[in-house]
Amino acid sequence: MQRPSNTGAFLQNWVVAGLLAFGFTLSGCDHGLRPPDQPPTGAIRGVVTYSGTWPPLSEVIDLRFVAMRFVPTDTADFLQLNRMAISDRLDYNVSSDSFMVLNVQIGGFFYSGIAQQFENNILSWQPIGLYEDNDGFFSVEQGRTTDIKIHVDFSSRPPFPPTTL
Repeated sequence: MQRPSNTGAFLQNWVVAGLLAFGFTLSGCDHGLRPPDQPPTGAIRGVVTYSGTWPPLSEVIDLRFVAMRFVPTDTADFLQLNRMAISDRLDYNVSSDSFMVLNVQIGGFFYSGIAQQFENNILSWQPIGLYEDNDGFFSVEQGRTTDIKIHVDFSSRPPFPPTTL
């Protein structure tokens, strides 16, 4: 006696499972097969000048421009990376430097400046110079580049957390 073949039912189950998987994949896409629209962006371009005596290189682990959409209250606020625009690393022991941050989501920034990482600890950042024009506020508009200037005076660093803005 020959056993009935289950090949047809087996193949049919695989086809149904494949179609279901494909359907679930497409249902997760809100724009079909094209990527979702990106939020509108602009750019921040800045010039930073330095005065005073630079700290030793051992105390400057990293140096960057950081723009925040909020006013920080302690160093733990530096973990809100999704609410910040951050430049590439800035040069050490120079009289001036420039930076450019591309693809910045449009909107306002309330606390921005040059930040120094002084130890190998993710929370070891401190502001060393702030953007002060317009009470520290600037805005990034769609398709535009916002130009700012910041001065860092190593003999007069801003208080942190900020006392008033």
